[in-house]
Amino acid sequence: MRPRPILVTGAPRSGTTWLARQLADSAGTALPGREPMNARSDSKHWYNPTGRQYALGGTLDGWTRLTEPTAKQRRSLRLAYSGLHPLLLSRYGQNQWRSLAPRTRVVVKDPFALLSLPAICRTTGATPVVVVRHPGAVLASYRRMGWSPDVAELAPIVQAFVQDNPDGRHLVEPARENMDGLTAMGWFWNSLYGMALADSSLAPQTIFVSHAHIAAAGEAALTTLRSALGLQPTTRSTARSESRAHPPASTPDESALHNFDRDPAVVADAWEHQLSPGEREQLEAQTSQVRAELGLATTHGFGPRGHHE
Repeated sequence: MRPRPILVTGAPRSGTTWLARQLADSAGTALPGREPMNARSDSKHWYNPTGRQYALGGTLDGWTRLTEPTAKQRRSLRLAYSGLHPLLLSRYGQNQWRSLAPRTRVVVKDPFALLSLPAICRTTGATPVVVVRHPGAVLASYRRMGWSPDVAELAPIVQAFVQDNPDGRHLVEPARENMDGLTAMGWFWNSLYGMALADSSLAPQTIFVSHAHIAAAGEAALTTLRSALGLQPTTRSTARSESRAHPPASTPDESALHNFDRDPAVVADAWEHQLSPGEREQLEAQTSQVRAELGLATTHGFGPRGHHE
């Protein structure tokens, strides 16, 4: 019997990798690193000669909302969340090889799991931690990477959600044709978190956390979150967190997927200088309902269904 795993999820570019690595610095934990439901292509390595992501055992081809996983998908989820699959090890993990030990608590990082929380919780027993970052910050990060929101993949999922969940229609709306990049990001962010909010009643152990609060408060906020998850920090993890709060001066690689040497508090606020006031106002108006229900309009920290406000 392995300890209950932890799933760290949220919109892409919301800080899930950073937070998952912080949690996996706790005693007796490991972060394999790869995203079990990611169906994107990847570079080839000795441990991944096909150059393909896991895609839940090859059963997925893009964004998916699992409600009733197939038998193969259930087996793939359990294997992934047990930490025993070598193809899920990645250089972005933390204490990766420790995941093979029988008493290790596995931390899984997977933005693509955001739309399937009830099914994942039922199948794996995982405790979800949903990282919420301002849509403007996500947009700025997407622009830096040269990415675009996955509107085409998400549109049929949202359409089905609206038809099947009349109580959640105030949170999401079907995609409109010919949306510009700014409007598309607002719709994309709203859809991901709106559906996650609606699903949280079926996964009541879900903890919503503010990326801005965790990044600004540093080790104090991480300690509180670890306590809520039943994790114990180590001397090494505390020292790492403190050193990362004051990293050596360097020029970040703007093309890198992740820059872990940057000060998290600086990263959390950097996006505000990369959007025009009009862009921020439009995004906030478009996402106001979901942000209000997440508790980010007036509060910080964990909430609204988390363990601490």
